[in-house]
Amino acid sequence: MMQFITLVQLRPAGAYTETGSRVAARATQWRHLQHQIQLVGGRVNQIWNVLGNDYDLMFVCEADDPKTLHRIDAICKAEGYASKTHPAIEAAEYAQLVEDTADVLRTGGARRGSGTERDEA
Repeated sequence: MMQFITLVQLRPAGAYTETGSRVAARATQWRHLQHQIQLVGGRVNQIWNVLGNDYDLMFVCEADDPKTLHRIDAICKAEGYASKTHPAIEAAEYAQLVEDTADVLRTGGARRGSGTERDEA
């Protein structure tokens, strides 16, 4: 299972003022997108409004298939919304990834342990 976020722009760029009826219409749009995300294999855990950003909504989701991320962006584009979908990992997992990457860079890619595969062959 992988976790990811999808940022979606519901309104056209630069359109920041909305009346009550347009805000209600936006709620219908995000519910529709939530349903579409579920249809392509995403499980929506949370939906957040994004303030002061180019995007209006952030869906926090999970999926079993990495291709789901691409399907979600395709759906958003087909619906006429700009979107970006990114894999997300917990902070502790990210810290370990950074540490592991630094280890590889320090050792020049040499394996940890008694030797490399070439040495053992």
